[in-house]
Amino acid sequence: MAVKISISIPETLHEELRTWAEKTGGTVSGFFAELAQQRLDADRASRERLARLVEKDRAVDPEGYDQRRDAMRERMHAAKQAAAAKKSNAT
Repeated sequence: MAVKISISIPETLHEELRTWAEKTGGTVSGFFAELAQQRLDADRASRERLARLVEKDRAVDPEGYDQRRDAMRERMHAAKQAAAAKKSNAT
């Protein structure tokens, strides 16, 4: 089952995509569907690889892992706060 969506792209890009579709026997919709699937597959593979590395790291050094995890959370929180401050100052 296909779901219809609407996106906005530059007219020149649309023309290039239509030309490509005509030459390859594909469709513009097919192009975006394949592109989305490739991106999702790459993201899934990346997350699975990261999970394996985290488990390996945790198994090797459980205490160190907890310290690194907590430090990473603190850095991420500080980065979010800095981004929010920068955004509010830009307005």
